[in-house]
Amino acid sequence: MIEWSRLTSDEVKTLDRNLPVIIPLGLIEAHGHHLSVGLDNDSADYFSRCLAEATGVILAPTIYYGYADAMREYPGTIGVSVETLSWVIHDIAVMFCQQGFKKQIYLSGHGASKLAYEIGFTKAWSRCPDLKPAYWNYWSEAGFTQIHHADKGETEIAMAIGSTVYMDRARDYKFDKPWHLVASRYQYQPESGGINGFPTQADPVEGQQMRDEIVLRLSAKVKEAIAS
Repeated sequence: MIEWSRLTSDEVKTLDRNLPVIIPLGLIEAHGHHLSVGLDNDSADYFSRCLAEATGVILAPTIYYGYADAMREYPGTIGVSVETLSWVIHDIAVMFCQQGFKKQIYLSGHGASKLAYEIGFTKAWSRCPDLKPAYWNYWSEAGFTQIHHADKGETEIAMAIGSTVYMDRARDYKFDKPWHLVASRYQYQPESGGINGFPTQADPVEGQQMRDEIVLRLSAKVKEAIAS
């Protein structure tokens, strides 16, 4: 596997510039009573590494502090603003591009960071018009669109990738979103830790099946990027 942080400068020079670079993105964020605040980083790291091993793309270091959105007031959440993250993405995208790596896949364990990436990519195109960036949430890009925050599905993923899980602490909460966007989930459900679903129903076997299917489907997409 090609891991950027373990290469020397001379080794970087010899890399195939047609290979995409995959950059994991997470967030330190509350995930209820039963999951760790580092889960988004664990999932981004895990799936990015699996894709690099399966396809031969270049694995870049993880961006650990993503956009702290409506969950930011729950204890343990540490992230950055949309504006800050967009500039971080701009700078990283431009620097990879200037070294010849125009194909960049940002694989996120936290869905709300998409807004920052779209802004960052737009800024980066003004300096690198031939940049080919992609932002993927690992679950939705693989077709698993019914996973919600710290719910059954995300708890199953945490189990399957070896992240911290305390099933004896799991509690179910359902957040019925109003017609308008919500700036703070904490104002509505301060006791939930951000849970939206039924983690007590999590099945480790289903998690393993979903994990393997995510790797399979995303690997196919990465191979398309290599061939394009």
